[in-house]
Amino acid sequence: MKTNIFVLTEDLNFFYQLNKELKHLQIEFKVLNIGNKIPDIPNSIILSTMKEMYKFKNFDNIEKKILPYAKEDDFEKYIIKLLALIRISKKSYSEIVFSIDPGTKHIGLVVFLDDYYLRSHTFYETDNLIKKIHVYINTFQESITNPLNLIFKFGGGIMPITLKLIEKIFNDFNEERLRVLLIDEARTSKYRIRDDKEKKLPKDEAAALFISLREGIEITQDHFKTFIEQKRINKLKAKEFQVNPRENNEDIDHKLIEIAEDVLKGNLSLSKSIELIKSSKNNN
Repeated sequence: MKTNIFVLTEDLNFFYQLNKELKHLQIEFKVLNIGNKIPDIPNSIILSTMKEMYKFKNFDNIEKKILPYAKEDDFEKYIIKLLALIRISKKSYSEIVFSIDPGTKHIGLVVFLDDYYLRSHTFYETDNLIKKIHVYINTFQESITNPLNLIFKFGGGIMPITLKLIEKIFNDFNEERLRVLLIDEARTSKYRIRDDKEKKLPKDEAAALFISLREGIEITQDHFKTFIEQKRINKLKAKEFQVNPRENNEDIDHKLIEIAEDVLKGNLSLSKSIELIKSSKNNN
């Protein structure tokens, strides 16, 4: 079901930032005027500032639909919360999955929130990847009291890069609710898919998406320390972790692309998509 986005503000700075970001994300919205009665439309979100929201004539009826912004708020987090409301339709969450395709030039990242696709990114520097991961976690941890479940899925194609990223994750998130999985990323870069706007997903982000659709082996912190102690970080090869058969079947490939595009459109959860892929392989 489509979510109707309304912008209601006289704060020019807020509107400028919002207009720029919504257009970049290709999110359609309608501008409303303060003073007029705000339409109480089902499945809608009203974007406004904390100071202005109390000026709405029918505030009591639409309060739950308002996503307020205060000057002291982090605007990046505000946009992430909006995306979560549009795609997952909740304000409180329990689990984030980060699927990562490490490369020598680019790093693809796909983020899932409570089993549904949220957003994807391409990075040129590992530091920027880690910073973005922290932003996502901090954004959703703010709304809950229990620690978020954190799941990281890493492609193992370039093992030295992958293991250095895993080391960073273990150093930053040393907690019980953390899981790190190593995935065989064979052939993930060969697929081309389109999102819900019929826009081609960048190559590294597409690879990260297909990594998320695969199961792997779990790397515990103790397991990882063994690698480091044995000084094997630059010698490990991806084949040691190839846990998926290298499919080369056109019917399976077509089904994978179909499932991946449904995931991007929000029609399929991550767990359901993995089940469908298993089923399609068993039937071929």
